[in-house]
Amino acid sequence: MDDNDVCPLCCEELDISDLQFFPCKCGYQVCMWCWHRIKESECGLCPACRTPYGDDPHEFSAVDMEEVVKANKEKAAAEKREKERIRQQQAAAAAGAIGYAGGSGA
Repeated sequence: MDDNDVCPLCCEELDISDLQFFPCKCGYQVCMWCWHRIKESECGLCPACRTPYGDDPHEFSAVDMEEVVKANKEKAAAEKREKERIRQQQAAAAAGAIGYAGGSGA
């Protein structure tokens, strides 16, 4: 995930449908939740260019089911890699602690 995969307002990760959601002609991307909140509870203006949001987002593509499946698999693989990395760090730390305790000479 890079900085472009996070909503600049709520700092939540953009899901696959949010990644294809550009509610303003200026191209400023926010998640659908923030867009709805701005339209319903706030000023209704794009945070970047201050243009009023319309009823329909400027650019939105329907999500392809294959893309959803692919994104879910990629996310699961990334989570698995992260868990494995943490497990390896913990194992290395435990091995270092055992070596340190065994070599204390007491």
